[in-house]
Amino acid sequence: MRVPLAIGIGKRTLDLLGEATGAAIENPFDKVLYWLIAPGSAAHWDMSRLPDVAVWGATAYIEVPPVGCRKGLGIRWRVPFRYDRHLTAPAALYAALRTATREALGPREGVPR
Repeated sequence: MRVPLAIGIGKRTLDLLGEATGAAIENPFDKVLYWLIAPGSAAHWDMSRLPDVAVWGATAYIEVPPVGCRKGLGIRWRVPFRYDRHLTAPAALYAALRTATREALGPREGVPR
Protein backbone atom coordinates (compact mmCIF):
# COMPACT_ATOMS: atom_id res chain seq x y z
CA MET A 1 0.00 0.00 0.00
CA ARG A 2 1.66 3.23 -1.19
CA VAL A 3 0.44 6.36 0.60
CA PRO A 4 1.62 9.95 -0.03
CA LEU A 5 3.18 12.02 2.73
CA ALA A 6 3.18 15.27 0.76
CA ILE A 7 -0.50 16.11 1.28
CA GLY A 8 -0.74 14.73 4.81
CA ILE A 9 -2.52 11.45 4.14
CA GLY A 10 0.36 9.22 5.23
CA LYS A 11 1.08 10.97 8.53
CA ARG A 12 -2.61 11.26 9.41
CA THR A 13 -3.19 7.57 8.59
CA LEU A 14 -0.32 6.65 10.88
CA ASP A 15 -1.79 8.81 13.65
CA LEU A 16 -5.26 7.31 13.20
CA LEU A 17 -3.94 3.75 13.30
CA GLY A 18 -1.88 4.35 16.43
CA GLU A 19 -0.87 1.06 18.02
CA ALA A 20 -2.94 -0.86 15.44
CA THR A 21 -0.40 -0.14 12.71
CA GLY A 22 1.88 -2.80 11.41
CA ALA A 23 5.33 -2.02 10.10
CA ALA A 24 5.59 1.00 7.81
CA ILE A 25 8.41 1.92 5.43
CA GLU A 26 9.18 5.56 4.69
CA ASN A 27 10.68 6.64 1.38
CA PRO A 28 11.72 10.30 1.86
CA PHE A 29 12.78 10.63 -1.79
CA ASP A 30 9.32 9.83 -3.16
CA LYS A 31 7.60 11.24 -0.03
CA VAL A 32 5.54 8.13 0.61
CA LEU A 33 4.83 5.55 3.29
CA TYR A 34 4.32 1.88 2.55
CA TRP A 35 2.13 -0.35 4.68
CA LEU A 36 2.36 -4.11 4.32
CA ILE A 37 -0.89 -6.04 4.08
CA ALA A 38 -1.62 -9.59 2.99
CA PRO A 39 -1.76 -10.00 -0.82
CA GLY A 40 -5.31 -9.68 -2.11
CA SER A 41 -6.72 -8.19 1.10
CA ALA A 42 -7.49 -4.86 -0.60
CA ALA A 43 -9.07 -6.41 -3.69
CA HIS A 44 -12.57 -5.21 -2.80
CA TRP A 45 -11.66 -1.71 -1.60
CA ASP A 46 -13.38 1.21 -3.31
CA MET A 47 -10.26 3.03 -4.57
CA SER A 48 -12.36 5.95 -5.87
CA ARG A 49 -12.42 7.03 -2.24
CA LEU A 50 -8.61 6.94 -2.11
CA PRO A 51 -7.41 8.77 -5.24
CA ASP A 52 -3.81 9.29 -4.10
CA VAL A 53 -3.30 5.83 -2.62
CA ALA A 54 -1.98 2.89 -4.63
CA VAL A 55 -2.40 -0.79 -3.89
CA TRP A 56 0.63 -2.68 -5.10
CA GLY A 57 0.37 -6.40 -5.66
CA ALA A 58 2.48 -9.32 -4.60
CA THR A 59 4.80 -8.87 -7.59
CA ALA A 60 5.55 -5.18 -6.90
CA TYR A 61 9.06 -4.12 -5.97
CA ILE A 62 9.37 -2.11 -2.77
CA GLU A 63 12.78 -1.25 -1.39
CA VAL A 64 12.95 -2.65 2.14
CA PRO A 65 15.47 -1.15 4.58
CA PRO A 66 17.59 -3.23 6.94
CA VAL A 67 15.68 -4.22 10.09
CA GLY A 68 17.43 -1.66 12.31
CA CYS A 69 17.32 1.29 9.91
CA ARG A 70 15.17 4.01 11.49
CA LYS A 71 17.15 7.19 10.71
CA GLY A 72 19.20 8.72 7.95
CA LEU A 73 18.57 10.16 4.53
CA GLY A 74 17.38 7.04 2.73
CA ILE A 75 14.65 4.43 2.92
CA ARG A 76 13.88 3.63 6.56
CA TRP A 77 11.34 2.04 8.85
CA ARG A 78 8.86 4.67 10.05
CA VAL A 79 7.32 1.95 12.24
CA PRO A 80 9.86 -0.82 12.79
CA PHE A 81 9.30 -4.38 11.66
CA ARG A 82 8.73 -6.76 14.57
CA TYR A 83 7.83 -10.42 14.70
CA ASP A 84 4.47 -9.61 16.30
CA ARG A 85 3.83 -6.49 14.20
CA HIS A 86 4.57 -6.65 10.51
CA LEU A 87 1.26 -6.64 8.59
CA THR A 88 -1.45 -4.07 9.22
CA ALA A 89 -5.05 -5.25 9.55
CA PRO A 90 -6.66 -4.36 6.21
CA ALA A 91 -9.98 -3.14 7.67
CA ALA A 92 -8.23 -0.79 10.11
CA LEU A 93 -5.95 0.54 7.38
CA TYR A 94 -8.84 1.12 4.96
CA ALA A 95 -10.85 3.02 7.60
CA ALA A 96 -7.84 5.17 8.53
CA LEU A 97 -7.02 5.87 4.87
CA ARG A 98 -10.61 6.91 4.12
CA THR A 99 -10.65 9.31 7.07
CA ALA A 100 -7.21 10.76 6.29
CA THR A 101 -8.08 11.20 2.60
CA ARG A 102 -11.39 12.89 3.39
CA GLU A 103 -9.64 15.26 5.82
CA ALA A 104 -6.85 16.10 3.34
CA LEU A 105 -8.91 16.41 0.15
CA GLY A 106 -12.40 17.16 1.39
CA PRO A 107 -15.55 15.33 0.33
CA ARG A 108 -15.37 13.68 -3.07
CA GLU A 109 -18.20 14.81 -5.35
CA GLY A 110 -20.14 11.87 -6.72
CA VAL A 111 -18.53 9.39 -4.35
CA PRO A 112 -20.88 7.98 -1.71
CA ARG A 113 -19.71 8.34 1.86
